[in-house]
Amino acid sequence: MGGAETAATRELRALNPSLERAFLRLTDSVFVAAGYGMSTFAFVVGDTGIVAVDAGSTPAESVEAIGELRRHSDLPLLGIIYTHHHFDHTYGAVAFIEENPDIQIWAIEPFGGETLQLACVGTTALQRALRQFGHLVPEELHINSGFASAAGARGFRLDGLPDPRIAPTRWFRGSTTVRLGGVELEVSHNPGETDDQVLVWFAAERVAFAGDNVYRSWPNLYAIRGSRYRDVRAWCEAVDRIRALEPDHLVLGHTLPISGAGEVAEALDVYSRGLWHVYHATIEGMNAGRTPDELVEEVRLPDDLADHPLLREYYGTVAWSVRSIFNGVLGWFDGNPTRLNPLHPAERARRVAGLAGGAGVLLERAGEALAGGDAQWAAELCDMLLALDFEPTQVMALKADALDEIASGMVTATGRNYLHSCARELRESSDAAG
Repeated sequence: MGGAETAATRELRALNPSLERAFLRLTDSVFVAAGYGMSTFAFVVGDTGIVAVDAGSTPAESVEAIGELRRHSDLPLLGIIYTHHHFDHTYGAVAFIEENPDIQIWAIEPFGGETLQLACVGTTALQRALRQFGHLVPEELHINSGFASAAGARGFRLDGLPDPRIAPTRWFRGSTTVRLGGVELEVSHNPGETDDQVLVWFAAERVAFAGDNVYRSWPNLYAIRGSRYRDVRAWCEAVDRIRALEPDHLVLGHTLPISGAGEVAEALDVYSRGLWHVYHATIEGMNAGRTPDELVEEVRLPDDLADHPLLREYYGTVAWSVRSIFNGVLGWFDGNPTRLNPLHPAERARRVAGLAGGAGVLLERAGEALAGGDAQWAAELCDMLLALDFEPTQVMALKADALDEIASGMVTATGRNYLHSCARELRESSDAAG
């Protein structure tokens, strides 16, 4: 199940060529390494040295990118500027340190708050991340991660501790100017996807390094792996700060850069309008008394943005964003008093089964729903049956089929990967129980 070549599957698969490795000379001084692992990183070559913006996700692949750089320059690597703390932008720094143990590593203070928070949670956050990025998905179902190839995602280890050498050695607050080897880069706090996100501006050649505040996709305003609230209003403002620079080139934290003043201006305008629209529409709906379940059915991108390539839901979705905005602004309570103290899922399932004529009827209806193309309803009925511990082996297998069916119709890679991962886990549990 789940391997059907649906329209969503074909669209997501069509992204793969753009996620392959590319080492580009963007300007006279800037070289960009895209597809070397999970993230994109760059090198700015000065008169006497080189400064990197981010460091890649794995030492091995960063070594290969540095090897490509050496075809153009043999100047020493003097510094790294981290755009934010996520491991896929920092773990590759080992390769830089092994070439120059005295390399300066710049980061904003405070740095890495989200990682510290999730580390306190334990294995749940790790398991969800492994699902989201496709580490647990059978290879034949793992198309990509929306912003990185399947190979890039699988090559990045999430379950290991970072090498202590990659920790920042130079700190700043607010903004600073990094001057090394004849390179001058303006670095400023630009919170969006993370609280410690920065904007790096190379004024000499009008190159903006956006970090993870701009994607070639609708972004993860909420990450299903689990994250603290990502302030969406702040994220919108972060995109507008990049726009205000009027860059000629835009280096993204993932995938290929965007070049040409007109192309960059259009991309940032589209991104800004899309994010602001969803934010304002959600706030307006909240003020009108709508619940999150209602808002996800009502909030849509305008027609002129809905199918724009930069806003396709390859990585995040508008619906997840709406739920996150609601929760981030008002918290988990949706305003309906019935939801303050709801029944336990098992008790609700028992009562629904009683209304339906018994758990056996629910199981029959779940099978009919899946056969009739209503996989979501089938999965929800399976949840009730699992809460009742009714025929768990059969129900787990049925729910797995439903999840694979839902996934095959999704263009959002993170959601597909998560659903396929859970389907696999259910089948393993079903086999063990049987």
